[in-house]
Amino acid sequence: MNRPTDTATGNFSDSHIRKDIPSFDINPYGGDRYQDLIPDTLDLQERMALAVNGLTAPTDPDKDYLLYFRVNFRSNPPSMSHGPSDICQTKFMEALPLMRLASGSTLNDHVDPVWMGTALRMIGTDGLAYWPTYPWAAYPDWCEPCEPGQSHYSVHMFCGRLIGAMTLYMQHNPSGPWEGEIHKIVDGLRSIAIDRDDYAFFPQGGFLPNTPRVQNAEVPIAIWASLAGWTIQGLAQYHRASGYEPAIELAGKLSRYIVHHGEYYGPNGEFLPNYAGQGEAESGYQTDDQGFNPGPPPVNNLIHFQHHMVPLLGILDHALAVGDHDLSDFVRTAFEWGKTKGDSLVGYFPENIDNVNEFEASELCEVAGMTGLALKLSAAGLGDYWDDADRWLRNQFAEGQLTRSDWISHMAEGGLVSARSRIPLSAIGALLDNIDPSRVDPEKLGTMSLESDTVDRVPERNLGGFAGWPTANDWFVGHGSGMMACCTGNATRALYYAWEHMVSFVDGTLSVNLLLNRPSQWADIHSHIPYAGQVDVIMKRAVGKLRIRIPEWVSPPEVACAVNDDDHQLGWDGRYAVIAKIAPRDKVSLTFPISERRHETDIQHQRYHLITRGNEVVDIYPRGRFNPLYQRDHYRNDQTRWKMADRFVSEESVTW
Repeated sequence: MNRPTDTATGNFSDSHIRKDIPSFDINPYGGDRYQDLIPDTLDLQERMALAVNGLTAPTDPDKDYLLYFRVNFRSNPPSMSHGPSDICQTKFMEALPLMRLASGSTLNDHVDPVWMGTALRMIGTDGLAYWPTYPWAAYPDWCEPCEPGQSHYSVHMFCGRLIGAMTLYMQHNPSGPWEGEIHKIVDGLRSIAIDRDDYAFFPQGGFLPNTPRVQNAEVPIAIWASLAGWTIQGLAQYHRASGYEPAIELAGKLSRYIVHHGEYYGPNGEFLPNYAGQGEAESGYQTDDQGFNPGPPPVNNLIHFQHHMVPLLGILDHALAVGDHDLSDFVRTAFEWGKTKGDSLVGYFPENIDNVNEFEASELCEVAGMTGLALKLSAAGLGDYWDDADRWLRNQFAEGQLTRSDWISHMAEGGLVSARSRIPLSAIGALLDNIDPSRVDPEKLGTMSLESDTVDRVPERNLGGFAGWPTANDWFVGHGSGMMACCTGNATRALYYAWEHMVSFVDGTLSVNLLLNRPSQWADIHSHIPYAGQVDVIMKRAVGKLRIRIPEWVSPPEVACAVNDDDHQLGWDGRYAVIAKIAPRDKVSLTFPISERRHETDIQHQRYHLITRGNEVVDIYPRGRFNPLYQRDHYRNDQTRWKMADRFVSEESVTW
């Protein structure tokens, strides 16, 4: 049943550029819901349901559920703050419908219509999506250079993310206003693009409403060129859903700009520094003692991993849409280069590459980006990276999601907080009802603003979000703030990539590509890994052929198959075990040996001793200090532990 839209939440909506918006309906996500007893192993559907909390709860209900970009676990009590990077909300707006589609979660579903209304309110009469200025942010991130003192700014990279979000709204509710509104944004982007025959680029900086468009400008290079990658992906996603040719034409020209003219990748796909010129480049990020960057994005000589990921994802989506083999080969080559700059065993990739001056933590942004590329390249037949994706998902990626928050309060109890960020009693006012007074320092004069900050249930509201700066053995590096919303926005999107590509059904053949728990319309997959080398596929529909990909640590002769507990002879197609003519309610079980293996590896100049069982790390030494990773002793038992799980199989499917 459709629910009428009510997006009014006080006067905050008035800050947006558009006052009157078309009506739309909120359709619930329909599908089959049931409970099932499944192995207590990594379950992406459960993680996606938790991610709904991490997307919707760390937001400001008094400001149209605007996200708090920065989460500070080193303040006492933990706090969240608004800032110029709140514009990353467009990532959340894209990820949320993906999480609901796959998990069926209805948690905080009052947020969805407000965000959908916000998406429409951002669209100016010239088609661009505009971000308003706020007291805590004179203009949004990545807006330099821009004319100060204006009420609204548009940044093309976030227009791309908004296109992605609205494309999902359109697919969920085709009768809504979304297609026509997306056309406006695409045409608005075309109006600011500078065309150079076979490529095009956007002038560097932000754009103002209804002002003359620059017809001639310097070609932005290095990190500034990377921003077009966000735009490319939104354009390619929309074209895939709608067939709108102007979108894919612009995506192609922007792709060729980044690859051939952006000076951010070398000829063999190698990543180049953020700053490609001479003179006043900074050697590192300009941050305060909390790890906050108080100004616009820095220009430096480092090689930022994640800013190379987003363009590659966008270029690949475009290349696959139009069959551009040169561009897809470029993405694959760049991905292979990126693999050499991290630890491929666990999926640890540093924030900045080859930084010899200081220790580099990871970001879940780049872990998500590399995992997404591994999945997309493999699914497209451009390489076999399924085992890479499996290892990274099970280890650095899964451990990077916040699944418990008790350790955050222990930091304050142990004195592991920064004195500068302690918040005085006088600044918290009515929020004291929700705070343990023993954890508040009344003597320090903090700088908290009730307009832009909150200390209300911060740890609990961020459950399901993703780490901003983890190490190889700890969720939190120990300096900086702890979380930033960009990582949650990127990692939740990668969660859907994994969910989408775990299974595929083409021409009567069901392929199981990753041995993780997964309900689907064709079959339910129960993975016993790493307790035991076993996967069960319980069929719901008849298929002509079932293909199950075995992990890299298993050889085909070691695999045994049973159908309904009767031994069954397997066929083979590369790494895929093949069983023909499977009927509904058949249970297909593959079993194979699994054991512990020991590894020594250097990650960011630190030697680690790892124990893996299958692809899963079950122990690491040295262990972390704040929230140690790989607390997985239960996996070292040969007996599978079971749990009752809520399952949801959507009526819809979205290629993303």
